[in-house]
Amino acid sequence: MKGLQVSFTLLVLILLFTPNECLAFQEHGASEGLYIHQLAHICFGSSMLWLFFMIFRSTFWQKRWWKAIAMGALTLAFWNVLTLIGHGMGQSVDPTCMNLVTSLDKKRFWIWYITKFDTIVACMAMLFFYLGLRRLNRFISMEETGAGKT
Repeated sequence: MKGLQVSFTLLVLILLFTPNECLAFQEHGASEGLYIHQLAHICFGSSMLWLFFMIFRSTFWQKRWWKAIAMGALTLAFWNVLTLIGHGMGQSVDPTCMNLVTSLDKKRFWIWYITKFDTIVACMAMLFFYLGLRRLNRFISMEETGAGKT
């Protein structure tokens, strides 16, 4: 059993220190797939904005858990904008060419590069949703046991 643990640890270390391409940011080859994918980002981002404003304008906004859920929706709307920009620029930026000639090309490259970190924004949105739903669950549990009644 000890040899299996050592072998597994060695395998994990080898994989950690010899990475391959991650490909977390999906590039689209054909333009038709890109257009549909961009349209999906617009629809999803719009629905998240709509959810945020519906919560913001309602009486739900007074509760902390709904504020966290609304912030998760707003963060996902931002994620959609960030990803939309990244997908659009991915067609015109060559990431393999590090010797960019003009300053405009360098700016475009760095904007494109920053959009590659969209997963961090998506994780923050999921954290907001988790915190809001956890608070809501605790409130419901307290109400069911009677601890929340005065």
